[in-house]
Amino acid sequence: MANHYVVAEQDRAWHYSFKGALVGPYTSKQAAIDAAIQQAQASGDGDIEVVVRDADMRSETVWRPK
Repeated sequence: MANHYVVAEQDRAWHYSFKGALVGPYTSKQAAIDAAIQQAQASGDGDIEVVVRDADMRSETVWRPK
């Protein structure tokens, strides 16, 4: 099962979380996605994904290693 960086809006700001650690805030959804992807790439983990979770708790995978 893949590890996940989860991007979500909280208190009107965008953050990402990984294994319980919250990182941010970011000024936009895209900035949070970009930062999460950068961290995921730097991790070197081949079984990792960046997921965006919306207000209705629906998730969409926006990045995974090639």
